[in-house]
Amino acid sequence: MPPASTTTRTDGATIETAAARAILPKARHDGLAFEELAERYNFLEVSSYGCVLANLILKEILKRPRPLRVLDVGCGKGIGRDVAYQWALRPRIDDYWGIEPDESVASPAGLFDRRIPALMEQAELPRGHFDVVYSSMVMEHVTDPAAFMGAVHRCMRPGGCYMFATPNSANFICLVGIASHKLRLDEPLLLLSKGRQQTEEYHYPVQYRFNNPRAIARCVRALGFNEPEFAFVEGDGSRSYFRGPLRPIYSLLKAKRRLIRNPRALATLIGRITRPA
Repeated sequence: MPPASTTTRTDGATIETAAARAILPKARHDGLAFEELAERYNFLEVSSYGCVLANLILKEILKRPRPLRVLDVGCGKGIGRDVAYQWALRPRIDDYWGIEPDESVASPAGLFDRRIPALMEQAELPRGHFDVVYSSMVMEHVTDPAAFMGAVHRCMRPGGCYMFATPNSANFICLVGIASHKLRLDEPLLLLSKGRQQTEEYHYPVQYRFNNPRAIARCVRALGFNEPEFAFVEGDGSRSYFRGPLRPIYSLLKAKRRLIRNPRALATLIGRITRPA
């Protein structure tokens, strides 16, 4: 595999340079350790959940001995929809695998050592192989949580770690999404909030069965994982859901977030789940 620095993007920058820029913390809480992130109120203190998650994954990678094996579940368009984060992790990983059920979404050449076109629950993975498994905006799509986490448990080495980011089920935007999904109003609401071009990227079916801390904790306990750890973050990205006539609603929500500092109401749930050593 050629080094990332030999690959050039259309804007002239090398992938290595772009990756270093992407993972560099840009807001106060982007580079916090998981324990610190969980203890603090992170509203508008993170640049994006993608940057936060990528830095947390990197910390898990750096504290483990090599050779290191890592699995990206739902690798498609990158961490936080940015493949630069994956390139930033690549030099620290000796065996990098990706799983993506949507075969129309391609990964850059040379990024993964192996990519499997399947759902996590159906993928044929070696038992006890990976030190770190992670996913970005995948949990909300899971149909069978026990099957999904059972597959994570089987392919993870003892002492391994699963990191994830998913929409927080208690957040206003997610609550609206759950209600609209049940009423089959997903499409018109997405058109109103995101526009037609971005709406077309949201068609992979959501289930909203596995993005709730209680549901996650109940599932992983039954499978023999350690007690899950959770943190809640929200940058300015939520503003993109409030276009045009919806902008005043975002202003009200922003004022409420500043007044009522409830971390469990923030937009993104980030979790760390470990397998006993």
